[in-house]
Amino acid sequence: MPTDSAGKTVSIKASPDTVLSTIRDLGSQPEWIPEILEAEVLEVDESTGLPRTARFKASATVGTDSYVLTYRHRDDGMSWTMVEGRLQTGQEGEYQLESLGPDTTSVTYRLTIHHNLPLPGFLRNRVIKGLVDSTLTGLQKHLET
Repeated sequence: MPTDSAGKTVSIKASPDTVLSTIRDLGSQPEWIPEILEAEVLEVDESTGLPRTARFKASATVGTDSYVLTYRHRDDGMSWTMVEGRLQTGQEGEYQLESLGPDTTSVTYRLTIHHNLPLPGFLRNRVIKGLVDSTLTGLQKHLET
């Protein structure tokens, strides 16, 4: 089963609190992540009000994928793992935030996808790096404009 991973760090002109609240607002992801077509929070932690699980529909190189993710939240970011998926057999991801001042945040995004798709390695590598790039570019444009 192929596993593909990519990561990247960007500097965003927004406070860590603003970045954190944006990435935790899962329902708004279709507004700033081009590949996300639909996002629906399925379960919220009653004590924190933060999302625990969410369902997504996303465009992929080989078609449209549907999957459910479960989330863990930290003061400096969040991480997730896949509960179920159609094209993917697994997914882990993470946003790690670091304050670079009151109005600038370093955002590191890491993504790993497991699947059974018979695609050449160079194509899979290009696809996952493209997903990471478009997500961070979308977040940056969303917060800086």
